Amino acid sequence: MADLLSLLTLAVCFIAVLVLLKCFGGSGLLVYAAVAVVVSNLQVLKLTQYAFTEHPVALGTVVFSTIFAVDNILTEYFGKETAKKCVWLSFCAYLFFAVTMKIAVCHPPMPHSECLNLHREMESLFSPSLTILTSSLISYVLSQLIDIFVFSKLKKLTKGKYLSCRSLISMMISAFADNLIFSALAWVVFAECPVSWAVLWKTYICVTYLLRLFIAALCVPLVRIAGILMPRRLDV
Repeated sequence: MADLLSLLTLAVCFIAVLVLLKCFGGSGLLVYAAVAVVVSNLQVLKLTQYAFTEHPVALGTVVFSTIFAVDNILTEYFGKETAKKCVWLSFCAYLFFAVTMKIAVCHPPMPHSECLNLHREMESLFSPSLTILTSSLISYVLSQLIDIFVFSKLKKLTKGKYLSCRSLISMMISAFADNLIFSALAWVVFAECPVSWAVLWKTYICVTYLLRLFIAALCVPLVRIAGILMPRRLDV
């Protein structure tokens, strides 16, 4: 069931990217990235079990992975500077969301049972630890910039050819960078009780990376289809 639901989530993301691109051009993709980074960081609080692994995997991986495909679309058709703008806009969107929701949670609840229950539920959702928040923001920016850099370099080396290969390679490299940076920061560098590097590699990096590789392969056609649906006027 989890596998089918994740495929459904991926299909919804693909449709959203293509519709926003067709209707709003590059601006639509900027909106998608900003919303997707917030959604994925909320979904990550819930774990699920896939058929291909005995280890639980955090939700949000599917939605988050599609942002790298959006980077490639922006870099390919709108230029790397637009893609970098997308990274920083989505970074600011998530930071704004996290800060304002934390302030909201700090408001004292009304002394009623329903209000108190709702307050506790909001606390569990919108009060991420400083370690997780910092690790997430750092890994997000670095991995996104790595994706744009690798894709741009490959585009220059191949003289604009082999779009599918360029997309897949850049997403594979940036996905690994994101997994490595976040896991190392969250569970070793900033953690009060750091896990061993062996546990980190097997549990937190490899399992999630296998899923990221699968999603990256599915995202390759999305980048090509985006070129077909590209609006005549390329503006952001």
